[in-house]
Amino acid sequence: MDPSPAPKDRLALLARLEPYWMMEAANVVLVPLFVLGISRGRIGLITLAALVPVSVLLAIGAAYWRGKVLQLKRQRPNLAALMKQIAVWKRPSQGLTLVAIAAALAGWLKPDWSIGMADQIAASACAVLAVLEYVNYYHRQLQHFDNWADFKRLIAGKGFRKSWMARDLEALKG
Repeated sequence: MDPSPAPKDRLALLARLEPYWMMEAANVVLVPLFVLGISRGRIGLITLAALVPVSVLLAIGAAYWRGKVLQLKRQRPNLAALMKQIAVWKRPSQGLTLVAIAAALAGWLKPDWSIGMADQIAASACAVLAVLEYVNYYHRQLQHFDNWADFKRLIAGKGFRKSWMARDLEALKG
């Protein structure tokens, strides 16, 4: 994402991106509350182990998109420091996501490790969400429903493109 697009394009991009960081930041709290509510509070360690990476990845996403918005507003032209922090969190995020998958699987393979079906389902849903968030930020853009151009590209069979965060991380190595 070019930090200095034309003024009209920059304003349109800002209007589209500004809610992203707010939504991701809110979801750091809302997703766990939703999981608690939908499972009627019947979650145990396997779900907690799967919720942690979801929250961490949402926080990383919020920080990234906030940084991009500040860059577009020309309040933070250099994202290098933020991107270095995000790069440091890549391996721990990956490890936490693998723990989430293992916890969800353990809940199904060893049902006595869970506190019931709601815990198993919640852990599984959170593990899937953790994988999707990890891939969406660190590898491939999975989200295509909020931008018509992205959606048309996907429907045209052009596949999933490299995520913006992955591109910015590559540029950091550059």
